[in-house]
Parts: sequence; structure tokens; C-alpha cells
Amino acid sequence: MAERATERVAVLMTPKEKSTYVDRASSMGLSLGQFFREAGAAYASRSADSRAEEEALDAALTQLERSTRRAERALDGALAEVRAALQAEP
Repeated sequence: MAERATERVAVLMTPKEKSTYVDRASSMGLSLGQFFREAGAAYASRSADSRAEEEALDAALTQLERSTRRAERALDGALAEVRAALQAEP
């Protein structure tokens, strides 16, 4: 059984803002209250998705830094070998 909405939240806005939201809600076939509930729910889930994306990006950047360090060490070693070979030539 769905819980019945009984709590109120007062949100102050300009008459123009309210009119804009009423028009938007009406165009979607929603009451103003339902419009704000759905908008809030969408914002909350987007925030969770954003955190997950940020964590994935951090992990990818960490892996990129490790790969870059390994590549730099490999290149430094290769350059050292080339220099040694060039110095050994008569």
C-alpha cells in the first residue's frame, strides 16, 4: 500500500517563477506538487549517478597515472640503452 503524502513544504518564489512551474507541470499533466516531487526524486538519483561516475573517473585517472609512470620508466630505460650503444660505437 502506497504511503499517503501528508507533509507540506513551503517554497517561496516569485509569481513569475510559480507561473512558469505551473505551466510546466500542467504541460506534463502533473500537479505542481507532483512536479516538484518528481523533480526532487530525479535530482537525488542524478546525484547518486554523478557520485558513481566521479568514482569511476577517479579510478580511471589513477590507472592512467600508473600506466604513464610505467611507460615513462620503459622509455627512460630504452633511451639509456640507446645512449650506451651510441657511446660504445667506435
